[in-house]
Amino acid sequence: MSTTTERGIRAIETLYRGCRFRSRFEARWAVFFQTLGIPWQYEPEGFVLSTGAWYLSEFLVRLKGRSLWIEVKPTGVPAPLFEQFMEDSKQSGTILREVPDPGSIHEGSAEYQFFFDGHCDCSYQFCICNSCGATGFEYSGRAERIRCDCRTSCDHPLILQALTAARSARFEAGA
Repeated sequence: MSTTTERGIRAIETLYRGCRFRSRFEARWAVFFQTLGIPWQYEPEGFVLSTGAWYLSEFLVRLKGRSLWIEVKPTGVPAPLFEQFMEDSKQSGTILREVPDPGSIHEGSAEYQFFFDGHCDCSYQFCICNSCGATGFEYSGRAERIRCDCRTSCDHPLILQALTAARSARFEAGA
């Protein structure tokens, strides 16, 4: 089964680690999570929203101290169902866009729209504690905010390694 994107381009279904992703775009984020050792589930559960619409989030990931619902959309493509899900559920979630180029990453440059308790903030990023290795998704990528009690800085090379792995992943054609 193939899907058509909001731009009218047919997405290529992709098989990675036993999951059939609707697009390579989604599979690349799975590579990112896998490289960082973040436990993830693809399309784990569907929901009926307060509007009556049906919604299925792409990912549920487990980070230190929180679960995070993730919607994957190309830059500029709205995600109204995800936003409604965040408002209805009052859980934490984010919209991830294109996997950033690791060569252009510097502190504060890989920010994503983050929803917490139905409210939106655009200054969150993935980060890793240098002491214990816990992965978080924290304001300004500040690892000292991870609920791991280490309180160290967030500059960690594994984030760049995960971005490189995701951007360079090659999948079997027609999978």
